[in-house]
Amino acid sequence: MSLKKEIAGAIRAIRTIRGVDYGDLADVIAKSSIGNLEQGRHSITLEKLIELSNSLEFDTVALLTLCVAIQNGEPTDTTLKRARAQLDSFRAEGGEELFRSQFVGKDLKKRSPGKPGNTKNAEAVRELKASGLSQAEAAEKLGLARSTVHRYWQV
Repeated sequence: MSLKKEIAGAIRAIRTIRGVDYGDLADVIAKSSIGNLEQGRHSITLEKLIELSNSLEFDTVALLTLCVAIQNGEPTDTTLKRARAQLDSFRAEGGEELFRSQFVGKDLKKRSPGKPGNTKNAEAVRELKASGLSQAEAAEKLGLARSTVHRYWQV
């Protein structure tokens, strides 16, 4: 999902409403870069977008909400309601707690090397194994690759 055009329009509108010219943003982004950004010719990193939002005194989440709403052709309230519902669901599933546990202060915890396992799939495979299904049957029932089922089967 590229938001290049939407970000261009949002930055242009916010900058205009705030009465900010290119020179006022020179400490964050070069004048030529802001011009190219506002024309939709360049993308922007998330870090730079946050800096630019701060310089424009406009919340980054609000800026992204505007962009996603335009891209989806919907009012910003609809975009925010959907995001709120997803956040509520994520929290109810323990996702927010799990997310916060990934940090020590503001530093990301190191994780063991390799691809992290999917605990839900692993548990589903173990349940099907206990119920007497074969690995092939478990793979078909869960829609997983046989190699994935085999890996979970061995644990």
